[in-house]
Amino acid sequence: MKKTRPRRSRQRGLTARAGLAVGIIVLLAAGFAYAWHANNAGPDISHVHGLAVDPFDPDRIWVATHEGLLVWRESKGWEGPVGSIIDLMGFAVAPERDVLYASGHPGPGLNMPNPVGLIRSRDGGRSWEPVALAGEVDFHAMAVSPADQRRIYGFFYGDGRFYRSDDGGRTWTRTEVAAIAGPHGRGPLQLVAHPTDPDTLLAAGEDGLLRSEDGGRTWQPILPGAVTAAAFVPSDPQQLLAYAVAAGLVRSADGGRTWQPLGLQVGDDRDPVVAIAVHPGEAGTVYVATFAGNLLRTQDGGRTWQYLWRRR
Repeated sequence: MKKTRPRRSRQRGLTARAGLAVGIIVLLAAGFAYAWHANNAGPDISHVHGLAVDPFDPDRIWVATHEGLLVWRESKGWEGPVGSIIDLMGFAVAPERDVLYASGHPGPGLNMPNPVGLIRSRDGGRSWEPVALAGEVDFHAMAVSPADQRRIYGFFYGDGRFYRSDDGGRTWTRTEVAAIAGPHGRGPLQLVAHPTDPDTLLAAGEDGLLRSEDGGRTWQPILPGAVTAAAFVPSDPQQLLAYAVAAGLVRSADGGRTWQPLGLQVGDDRDPVVAIAVHPGEAGTVYVATFAGNLLRTQDGGRTWQYLWRRR
């Protein structure tokens, strides 16, 4: 498979913000079972920006990439790209069937503003419509509240500001938030919305994992060190998952007060874990994706892992 080098700016951003100069990290072999999916054919992914389990059809795993929107079907493997090729830098699934939100840049030949601002699909990614900020904003980190899709959060590296909308994107507040901007002002790698409380969200980045319970006005650190991805467990929001550079995948059962390692370390300084997605009804089923497109799954809470797709 042809390997496509990630864009220099994004790769440098990941390395600088997450402090990922840790050399080559390999999957820990002891106590784990790994398997490759029988279907070796797959997409040519240069890098992944987002990952989500469809809450209405958990057999469908959304994978937002530089090459557009892909779907991993548990029953048959890869599908897509779905719809037009858009570099989906930001991506979120709404609490409504087949409704998706995204941000990023249009692919070749598309008659869309660059950046696209906030866009929405009502048909599972086959078509997109503008919502707001077209030609102005590229949210690399964004979140839509599963509890209220009118509440949308984003961080725009271009102006170093945290964005919040309470009306589905029609109007926005834009504030400087030093706690999540980081020392270089590039902001978080991920924003993650709470399953049931629109005011609660996480920000993962080079300064660790932070939590806000007032809609992003104030933030409290809950996990130190570089964190490249995080997720709430939808069926039990007190449970959190995060990928810490120093410790690998970790879990909290008490909202982030204490953490336990799950023993999974995958990727390296050029290919960190960038997204975690949890099955909406099975807390033990978790998916992780790396920057270069490796996709793994556990169905027993992290004791064993499978490669669903491994980039060669």
